[in-house]
Amino acid sequence: MRWAICNLLVTLAVLGCDDRKGSVAELKRLSPGNGQIVGKVTFGGTVVTPARIDNSICHGAAPIVDEAVLAGKENGLANVIVSVAGVSSATAVPKLAAELDQKNCRFSPHIVAVRTGQVVKIKNSDPEAHNVHANPAVNPAFNVGLTNAGASKDVTFAVSEIFRVKCDVHPWMTAYIGVFDSDYFAVSNADGEFEIKGLPPGSYELVAWHERFGELRKTVTVSDGRQEANFAYEPPK
Repeated sequence: MRWAICNLLVTLAVLGCDDRKGSVAELKRLSPGNGQIVGKVTFGGTVVTPARIDNSICHGAAPIVDEAVLAGKENGLANVIVSVAGVSSATAVPKLAAELDQKNCRFSPHIVAVRTGQVVKIKNSDPEAHNVHANPAVNPAFNVGLTNAGASKDVTFAVSEIFRVKCDVHPWMTAYIGVFDSDYFAVSNADGEFEIKGLPPGSYELVAWHERFGELRKTVTVSDGRQEANFAYEPPK
């Protein structure tokens, strides 16, 4: 009994500390609306050309680049997860699985964002053996071995958080999975652009997350139309 109570207290403490997730009681449940948030994420510093990674060990594949910091047109920053904080969706979890592939010894895409309970299909498209290893802060850790081309494994996550996955066989292979309680999230494209649709009118906290530069937050008021919201990361001091 004492062990069970201690575990319950630890669980409640975790729920209270993670402001990306929160407890069920803290989340505002939203029904679909006609509002949308569009914007762009930019980087104000000098963007260094991504490092090239010798990938020839992977069945002679061409070199790939480090995807941690990728900037496109007008310093638009790719691979930023933008989400509405503190909300959940009244709609059903999407039946379509998201995919995280391992191809030419890189994860594709670099960022996967899904709803809690949505299936993520992890695949290996290479003749080499891979694995997908993750130690989330809240969801259970996992280490999926995919030893041949065509192998796959379906996984789901019950709690919202963002965490890193890696391949232990090829240490340059990393990706991130973002799990959310609502449909209101997006990943910025190659030029830093993003769009979040289907919001009802209201005032929301918008959160931008980047693996290297961390979080930015702002309050956005949404009506039945289109609302612009931009984020600008500055170089770390």
